[in-house]
Amino acid sequence: MKKNIKVRIFAPPLGECAGNNTWQTAASMIGKKLQKRYGENVETEFIELFSPESFNYPDIMEFVQTGDKQPPFITVNDRLVHSGGKISERAIREEIDTVIQNT
Repeated sequence: MKKNIKVRIFAPPLGECAGNNTWQTAASMIGKKLQKRYGENVETEFIELFSPESFNYPDIMEFVQTGDKQPPFITVNDRLVHSGGKISERAIREEIDTVIQNT
């Protein structure tokens, strides 16, 4: 299995995604599930939109600026795999599996 698969979840600050859960809480839960499934080979990172760090990702900020896609934005190894609605664990897993198969 290839090491260093990087999952990034970009979402608004302090927004609720379901009930009282925040995007950061949801991202953390997804990260734990991915870690359990793939081990230390997959790292999940939550990045708050409009934080200083988010501006290091101009493609993501362009989506925000143009409104072409809606948050949350999920990337696997810098490839956008999902935007809008709820965080899709299935879309993340499918992309991770594809990355693993191609290495």
